[in-house]
Amino acid sequence: MINKIKNSLFRNRNTRQTVAKNVFWLTAGQIGSRLFRALIIVYAARVLGAAEYGVFAYVLGLAGFFTVFADIGVNATLTREASKKPEEASQYFATIFWIKITLLLITAGLVIFVAPLFSKIEGVRALLPFMALLTAFDGLRELSAAFFRARERMELEAIITTVTNVAVTIFGFLILRLAANAESLAITYALSAGAGTIVGAIILRRQFAGVIKFFRKDLVRPILEVAWPIALLGILAVFMLQTDILMLGFFKTSQDVGLYSAGQKIVQILYTLPAIFAVSIFPVLSRLIGKSEHDKTKSVMEQGMSAVLMIAIPITIGGIILAKNIILLLYGAEYLPAVLAFQVLILTPLIVFPGYPIGQYIFSYDGQRKMVIPVVFGSLGNIVFNALLIPPYGIVGSAIATLIAQSIYIGLQWRLAKKLNNFYVMRHLKKIALAGLLMGFLVFMLNRIGIHVIATIILSGGAYFGMLYLLKERVLVEIKNLIMKT
Repeated sequence: MINKIKNSLFRNRNTRQTVAKNVFWLTAGQIGSRLFRALIIVYAARVLGAAEYGVFAYVLGLAGFFTVFADIGVNATLTREASKKPEEASQYFATIFWIKITLLLITAGLVIFVAPLFSKIEGVRALLPFMALLTAFDGLRELSAAFFRARERMELEAIITTVTNVAVTIFGFLILRLAANAESLAITYALSAGAGTIVGAIILRRQFAGVIKFFRKDLVRPILEVAWPIALLGILAVFMLQTDILMLGFFKTSQDVGLYSAGQKIVQILYTLPAIFAVSIFPVLSRLIGKSEHDKTKSVMEQGMSAVLMIAIPITIGGIILAKNIILLLYGAEYLPAVLAFQVLILTPLIVFPGYPIGQYIFSYDGQRKMVIPVVFGSLGNIVFNALLIPPYGIVGSAIATLIAQSIYIGLQWRLAKKLNNFYVMRHLKKIALAGLLMGFLVFMLNRIGIHVIATIILSGGAYFGMLYLLKERVLVEIKNLIMKT
């Protein structure tokens, strides 16, 4: 039994088993630990109130706008190149480490000295040094994670993710009990990121010990040549994601930012699900494409898209119906004005979930340069629609702008991905769509008769997957077969 567990969860034996192992560990690390982080987010939102929590959310978004300069695509480059050329993994790690250090120093300076120029909300400037520290720690932690992904050792990434998010919870409750303000929450995030960084450095101590020995000056230019399109994409993508918060802060108040962030945080946690799967299949896609096994690549992509939509559909349907109950349960009556915006935002998983594997698919085919146009259109669209919709409609207008911009961005990406190696998705969704509609009816009825929201989610989720099992949905059959074999 012990050997069976080791073979299933700690060794890479074949494509399906490796993807399943990676998904398991990333899920355990991301979802399990993010549940801990969700506790502190909800607690902080309640004790700080919408206005004070809005200050922290705005600072986090403002700093996040500059953090794109902390990576410029080098993490993804490390994962891809170390997957394709494992014999040169140490050289790539060492070279990218020094590139990363340079970028982190530049980013910290931008956060501390330039970011204040973009804000008119009181209390922002005092929090920015902590955000700069958070950015530095996160940058080094993500470097470790990128190397784990290249080696397809997601169980190690799960460790540093869990340490970081559990630390957020522990530090958060302790520090907020002493002083319930936005500065305390910023300190919590910085300390927690530092804990995760230290653990990553301990696990990869041999790699970090060799950053001078294995540094190769001749690799710097090739790395940057590969990374610059990703950097441009990252700048535009972060710009698109952070535009909502920044423009809400400009047109409205910190309270509006807090209300919008409450629903946005829930949706962003849900985005972890497709991100886990996309990260898990990225090394596999890169390896298969490197071997010119395009039929297998297409098959992995189709099953991946079906899997993420199998999760997105019930989340969207259930989220719209239960939105009021969810906001009340998590944040209390003060945040009820956020319900309609949350209902709009909960539509985005139908668009965003497929976007994660699509992005990895395009990058695996070295098509990152072609992704610039979709991101440009999405980013510009987000600015234009936010400017048009926030003044008259507030946080609901911002949510609608996000939905439209993401539709433009991912729609164009989808079209590009199909040109690289055509794949089919809609034909695989008939059973999933049917089960989703039936689940939606059940959610509506349970909510109508007053069943508690948590019980409703559990019962309807169980019914949904039960219907898929009875319908012999292919993705579930694959998972079952994989479990039986391992």
